[in-house]
Amino acid sequence: MKKILMAFMLAFTVPVTLLGGASALAQTNVQQLALEAADGERITGFIYQNIKTEKDAPLAILMHGMTGSSLGWLADNHGAFTDLITKELIGKGYRVVALDARSHGVRKDNMKPLERLKNLRSGKPEPYLAMIEGTLNDYDILLAKVNKNFGPPKHILAAGYSMGAQMAVLFAAKHKEVTHIVTMVPPAAQSAKIVAPLTHAGKVQAKWLLITANQDQFASPADNDALEQAGGGKLTRVEFDSKHRLPRGYLDGVGDWIAPLEPCAQPPLVHTW
Repeated sequence: MKKILMAFMLAFTVPVTLLGGASALAQTNVQQLALEAADGERITGFIYQNIKTEKDAPLAILMHGMTGSSLGWLADNHGAFTDLITKELIGKGYRVVALDARSHGVRKDNMKPLERLKNLRSGKPEPYLAMIEGTLNDYDILLAKVNKNFGPPKHILAAGYSMGAQMAVLFAAKHKEVTHIVTMVPPAAQSAKIVAPLTHAGKVQAKWLLITANQDQFASPADNDALEQAGGGKLTRVEFDSKHRLPRGYLDGVGDWIAPLEPCAQPPLVHTW
């Protein structure tokens, strides 16, 4: 019964007003997903695609920040404007997937994410590492599921904000099939070097857009400079005069950086999970 539940997919059409009313989203389908992780944990999130999304469309995996959830990529008027990134990607033909990190969203457990972070800073890293590493393994399950259901994507974009940006670096370093990453204000996470972006940046082979803030509370200018240097020649860095919460203008850089797709000869059928 458990495995049946974990494989269950509930499809429904999102009202246009929920996503801002853009014509590109007028016929967007949102499917709730539930998968089973290797350790038996329940993986939850959403998959978004337009009725014109091709079966082998490029895949965007969106990773939320600490205390957030997969709904942050869908909710209108989100503080980090991440719902507008989803809109941009769907309009350009991407299949978009967002998961809840462990201990986040409907996956909340007996220890809050900020409590895990507090323990990390006091010399007790195990709960924090379990959250990060477990979530990274969940993305492995997700990618395998997408490949099985739709075939290998044209290319794979991993995009994340804050903790999600940290996850995107780790995921791209682990999966060489990731072709593009966008990391928005990744934390330095120097208290947990084994999962710090700087530790893994040199293994990222994807084209990389790094967005930093010069007053970031979680990554100093020196931290960001070091990450840029470690990222290598495929990395493009854009910096804003702000704190950890970026101004809305950062969206222009993301939109310009994500190249549009070639138009289809004819609208393909909708492909469900």
